[in-house]
Amino acid sequence: MFNKTIFSIIIPLFILLLSGFVQPLQGQIDSTKTTEKIDTITSSKVNFGTVEDTEVIEKSGEEGEDGEDGNDGFSITFNDNKWSFEDGSDLRLGLLDLGFSSYLSGNSFNLPTELDQFELLYAGSINLNFHVIRHRIPIIKSHASIEYGLSFAFMNYKFANDFKIIPNQISFQVEDDGTVYDKNKLKTTFLEVPVLFTLTPGRRKGVYLSGGWYGGILINSKQKLKTESGEKTKTKDDFNLNKFRYGLVGRVGVGPIAFYAQYSLNNLFKDGQGPELRPFNIGVTLLNF
Repeated sequence: MFNKTIFSIIIPLFILLLSGFVQPLQGQIDSTKTTEKIDTITSSKVNFGTVEDTEVIEKSGEEGEDGEDGNDGFSITFNDNKWSFEDGSDLRLGLLDLGFSSYLSGNSFNLPTELDQFELLYAGSINLNFHVIRHRIPIIKSHASIEYGLSFAFMNYKFANDFKIIPNQISFQVEDDGTVYDKNKLKTTFLEVPVLFTLTPGRRKGVYLSGGWYGGILINSKQKLKTESGEKTKTKDDFNLNKFRYGLVGRVGVGPIAFYAQYSLNNLFKDGQGPELRPFNIGVTLLNF
């Protein structure tokens, strides 16, 4: 229910925010451009909410020097306002990343002896990023652009050792009562806003490099336990996790294939209230630009 509320409130607000970044189209369309009208888009095209008085979408393209069509663009007329997305601008919904969740201690994947109990099993430590919306705005034709969006980041940390995290504590505490667990996971969900600078040296669907920052807020966290006998336990708590996180993100893409990496610049847990571990995610983009 909480996640549905997040979707129903934040997504329409974010789309309204998005429209504020796009300036109205100024001046006349150059005579070398060809303008093609396409069918009116109704509110059923995007089902996040009902949009009324949407008049028409126009598609325009500019012929290049080699006789090939230039970058497609389009403009949206809403009431008396007109916004233009041209020269390589992309607006995408529902992109997806899949990879591994990990963390570093002192810039190393090798944990010190005192943190041995937090050793991970990477086979079950999964990172899933669902990018609700991504917008890429060109700044040098289609070769350089600014990209931003709104994403849900799901991190699963599967521990190799048997322990239970004690909830509602001033500092992070665990207990080992001798129970053997077949599954021991800490799961976190963050709502994130990434901002990246993207370079596309060649064609738009060729090689591209992206780098930038992201910030997020914690919206859910829980520990899932499953004993060898099949008994399951779920404990919801913040476990002294940092409510806010920020860091660096990078992407390398070749055609439809892309790889990503995220590194948090602050710790997984609050300072002085848990082990000093910095999240690091790496994986592949399944649904790409």
